[in-house]
Amino acid sequence: MRDSKRSIISVVASKPARALTCAALAVAFAATPVLSPVSAYAVSAETQSELSSATEQVEASAKAYDEAVAKLEELQAKIDENTANITEIEAQLPEAQERASEALKELYKFQKGSNPLAGLVLNAESLSDFITTCVYMDQIQSSSNEAIENLNAMQQELEQQKVELDQAKTQLEQEKQTAADALATAQQLRADAQAKAEAEAAAELAAMADDTTPGTGEGESGGNPNSSAGTSGESINVPVESGGVNWNVSREEFVAEWGPRIDAYLEGSPLAGYGNTFASAAWQYGVDPRWSPAISCIESTKGVHCANSYNAWGMSASGGGWRSFGSWEEAIDEHVSYLKRVYGSTLTPAAAKKYCPPTWQDWYNKVAGQMNLI
Repeated sequence: MRDSKRSIISVVASKPARALTCAALAVAFAATPVLSPVSAYAVSAETQSELSSATEQVEASAKAYDEAVAKLEELQAKIDENTANITEIEAQLPEAQERASEALKELYKFQKGSNPLAGLVLNAESLSDFITTCVYMDQIQSSSNEAIENLNAMQQELEQQKVELDQAKTQLEQEKQTAADALATAQQLRADAQAKAEAEAAAELAAMADDTTPGTGEGESGGNPNSSAGTSGESINVPVESGGVNWNVSREEFVAEWGPRIDAYLEGSPLAGYGNTFASAAWQYGVDPRWSPAISCIESTKGVHCANSYNAWGMSASGGGWRSFGSWEEAIDEHVSYLKRVYGSTLTPAAAKKYCPPTWQDWYNKVAGQMNLI
């Protein structure tokens, strides 16, 4: 059953949304004048809304698809059990039929033989033995016939169940295909919105390339003593290289590609082995799978020096101080979803300025550099 889930988006156009490429940035830098204000170049609210809506559709469609697959797997298990039972009964029938046939032959000999009663009487030690022998022969025949009837009845019942299960399977397969089509449509919408957002981000990056002015406030992690982004007065000079982020694939395919890449990047750190967790959350929320792991490097050396329990990203608490989590799984899921809700789907100058205002250019360059390593 899982094989059917290998690639459910084959009908979708083969032009995935990708992370910003150096070539795209080169065109953006050359074609976009440095003007003020720069907010016009940021990823628009309309595009972010399209991304959020598409991501919600992907999440809902993926859930419906997973439920359909689970129901099919459960039904297939019942079909397999039913088939095994039918096979077992078919294997038992010949032996039961043979026993009945032998019993019938013996009864026939008894009934048609020369003076069978006399023979039984002569061979019986008593009248009780004679009666017992007659009853025994009759019981053998009756028992054999009853066994055959029971097996036949069971086989008929199982054959009827097989028909009903096959009909249910056909219906569930239709539901699964409908869910797969809906998921493919939602993923294409997300891919289109992602491409649009990245184009807008490229223009923003070109426009803000020479901006060395620090932002105001602490932002998310401006006061994090473990952050390595502490240099002020820099300019943005590290574009995010193409990472081939293809959104037109299933969750399994996405995680299979990005999980190992993230694990290789996190090797030897407290976050090692959580590549699939990062990748799964990135697919679910529509966030560049490299972004959260890269931030963890800048804010905590990949979880070595956390701001608080399992807080590898310098996430501040609403009442002051730093947030804490109960596990890496909880922390990773929350950070990736938080990035999407508050900062967008991938690294942008606007996101850097909001996450770490005092040294946002340095933060941007270092996070981008780490993303390029994944």
